[in-house]
Parts: sequence; C-alpha cells; structure tokens
Amino acid sequence: MPSHQDSFVRSGNSPTEPDFICENHGPIFLLRPISPAAFEWINSHLCSDRQVFANAVAIETRFVWPIILGIQDDGLVVSRG
Repeated sequence: MPSHQDSFVRSGNSPTEPDFICENHGPIFLLRPISPAAFEWINSHLCSDRQVFANAVAIETRFVWPIILGIQDDGLVVSRG
C-alpha cells in the first residue's frame, strides 16, 4: 500500500525537475510553482482570490491532497519541500 509520501511523486518515468514543491508548515502548506506549466496550472485551476506568500500559494491542510491529486492527474509532478 503506498504511503502519503508516494503521492508527491508520479509513478512511472518522472522528470528530474518537479513542477511544484509542496512544503508542510503545520496548519498550512505552501505550494511553490517552479515550471511555466505549474504557473499556468495555478492560474487555470485555483481561485483568483487565493492567498499568496512570496511566489507560493498558501493552502489549508484539508485542501492540499485534492489539489495535489488534481495536479498529478494533469500530468505535473509535485515534490516535497
């Protein structure tokens, strides 16, 4: 059975560079876009009034897993930070 750590990495042949880095900061996660595709994904899929910290999107813990799964379903790679 895969662990939660496995959900940060796509199975198969993942590129060496992730599209996003996701950092756990307790009650919030910071989702940092790295690739141009990641910035585009954020603009297309997250609401315009999202909370931003530097270049990262702040996400409440209860919402982070569905967002990560959506990113991965769209073929992008998320790495733990």
